[in-house]
Amino acid sequence: MHAVKAAIIKRFGPPEVLSICEMPIPAVGDSEVLIRTQAIGLNFADIFARLGYYPAIPEPPFVPGIELSGVIEKRGKSVRDLETGDRVLAFTKQKGYAEYVSVPSVQVIRIPKRMGFQEAAAFGVASLTAYHGLVTLGQLKRGEQVLLHAAAGGVGIAAMQLARHYGAVIHATVGSQAKMELVRTLGACSVTNYSEDDFVEIVRRATNGRGVDVVFDSVGGRVFRKGWKLLVPMGRYILYGFAAVADHRGVSKLRAVRESISMPLIFPPSLVSKNISLIGFNLYFLMEMTGYFRNALRTLLRLHERGILRPIIGGEYPFERIVEAHRFLQSRKSVGKIVVSVGV
Repeated sequence: MHAVKAAIIKRFGPPEVLSICEMPIPAVGDSEVLIRTQAIGLNFADIFARLGYYPAIPEPPFVPGIELSGVIEKRGKSVRDLETGDRVLAFTKQKGYAEYVSVPSVQVIRIPKRMGFQEAAAFGVASLTAYHGLVTLGQLKRGEQVLLHAAAGGVGIAAMQLARHYGAVIHATVGSQAKMELVRTLGACSVTNYSEDDFVEIVRRATNGRGVDVVFDSVGGRVFRKGWKLLVPMGRYILYGFAAVADHRGVSKLRAVRESISMPLIFPPSLVSKNISLIGFNLYFLMEMTGYFRNALRTLLRLHERGILRPIIGGEYPFERIVEAHRFLQSRKSVGKIVVSVGV
């Protein structure tokens, strides 16, 4: 049994705590498949896992990574719907940063012939997050006004494309002038560079003082406080992250405290009187809902085939430069998804 390469977190900390080591090829359980990895999709959840601030992650040392694409090398004896040689994308609770990964077959799905491995690695988590938040939970409808924060990131771009497909009027926030131009081309009605301008003022002006029906927010903190005030009656606030506590250096406890106490206290009777909803989710803890996610992913892959949903890859790195890839993602200068190519 030969050794394979994996990127391991030996202690929590900055990107440099990731190191490439050799480890045995994984065993394959009866209901699992062994995937020869071709590409890895990086997610902001990977940054928080590396920093030690993501819930339910193992203690170091461990192999991080929740999203990958590749080819099935071996299948367990009870696996019937997948074959060796199938091109697939897969989700896993950590251990994805490796040349070979064993994954429960229910968390694996074939990819279309016209979808490359890099695109597949960039597709799953972002598109499912956007779909689950905007469509399943947010019940986004044609003509509704939606505010998308971090609209130039991997999830943000998928949300832009889905919102446009469902006929919503899109308002977006981003962190730079270049990102403003991108989201305009994706169909945003109004765009705010949050580092320079007040998105509340711009959205109010763009909606003639009305506000929005849905807010899709991965930032939290002060952004939540301001966006919460924009909800109209029957509005839905979808919160799926708390990126406000981190910057390019990591998570600051002081910053986390400041951002946490800046969020408004939610008095439940006020939700009733204002007819608004606050909905939170974390896709990582819904992975056991395999039937729902497989059906959702099939829907999303059909949208990909029609050219409606296409990830933008803002950076591609070889496996040996995964530390640099992490550093770039954490800088928040990236656009779309960052992909690491493995291709053993």
